[in-house]
Formats: sequence, structure tokens, C-alpha cells
Amino acid sequence: MSRLTSCAEGIALFLSIIVVSAHPASAISRVNSTSHTCAALRQIIDSRGAIILTHPGSRQSGTLYDRYVRDSSYCDPSTVATDDWVPAKDRSCRLYNCQTYEPPFDD
Repeated sequence: MSRLTSCAEGIALFLSIIVVSAHPASAISRVNSTSHTCAALRQIIDSRGAIILTHPGSRQSGTLYDRYVRDSSYCDPSTVATDDWVPAKDRSCRLYNCQTYEPPFDD
């Protein structure tokens, strides 16, 4: 009987891992930059940690989709949060997105 219990516990653990990993709370929010003021965009990013921001590009590039973060802790280990400017409802807005870190060039 203990072998059956152990197998049932393993299946239950496996199913709970699948349910947790598929939970919609782990999904990242998509926000249109020109629908919000700069202050509102910063507040959204601060509260969520990271968002996908859509904003207009040039005629050739159309709509752009970029991930913006609160700070470098939301970036992959090989990247850091760097300044980027995006259009907002009220003005151009400085936010942070993750970029590959390139140390300064030494002579």
C-alpha cells in the first residue's frame, strides 16, 4: 500500500507544479505607452516589476514591443537595466529596459 501512496503523492506533486506554472498571474502585462502619462507608466512598472510596452515605431517598423522593468533585478543575469525613451501620452518618457552589459572600452 505504501508504494501506491507514494505514486499517488508523486502524481499530485506533478499536477500541482503544472497548475502553478500555468497560472495567469505569472503572465506579463502588455501596456500601450501612448495611452498613459509618463508618471502612470512608471507607476505601473513599479507595481508590477516588468511589463511589455507597445509603442509606435517608424513607418517601416510599425508598432514596437519592448519589455520594461523596475530595475536590473528583473533582467537576466547577463543584462542590466538601461535608460530608454518611449513616447507617452504627455511627453517622452525615460524608462528602463534590459540590455546586454558591455563594459567600457579601456585603451
